[in-house]
Amino acid sequence: MNLVNAISDAGDSAVLIPLATLLVVILWRYQTRATASTLVVALAACASVMVVLKLVLIACGQSWHAGMVSPSGHASMSAAIYGALGIVAARQVPRWRLAIVLCSGFVIAAIAVSRVMLGAHSYAEVGLGFLVGAGALWLFAVRYLRLRTPPVNLLVLATLTLATIVLLNGTHLQTEFVLRKLALFGRTSTGVCLDG
Repeated sequence: MNLVNAISDAGDSAVLIPLATLLVVILWRYQTRATASTLVVALAACASVMVVLKLVLIACGQSWHAGMVSPSGHASMSAAIYGALGIVAARQVPRWRLAIVLCSGFVIAAIAVSRVMLGAHSYAEVGLGFLVGAGALWLFAVRYLRLRTPPVNLLVLATLTLATIVLLNGTHLQTEFVLRKLALFGRTSTGVCLDG
């Protein structure tokens, strides 16, 4: 497995869903239900917007000459999840805040660039995905940073995050395949897109 594939795989749903679940559980356990539910709402918003965008653009993008086939779910969910991990970790160690945020940003950017390098998405598709993820991250950050929270065990967070990425890297969930089938089925059965 080459480095670009490994980086891209860190943004696959097979890694991100367990990471998101892990972070929600850690926030619930060490902080409050409010912090955990804030993350759940932000991630649900991100996933919902991405599913709608993917279904619409896969079904109708070519007919509408949108210049996009499918926005990058890797870019959107990576921005939301790795960004949230960065914010939670940075809040625990104020003197390392800038380094943690930069590291998180580097991971997000590397995953986004890897999708273009692998030919999975165009720059526009990655950009749109990133914007959706950044919006979800903003939604999380605005509420999370206003809440009074007890500390998170940073060693537990870091260890479990790294273990999840390493153990699940290379596994894939076929979410794009399923969404393509649904979009094309919807298009052919309903004729919702206006051609030409």
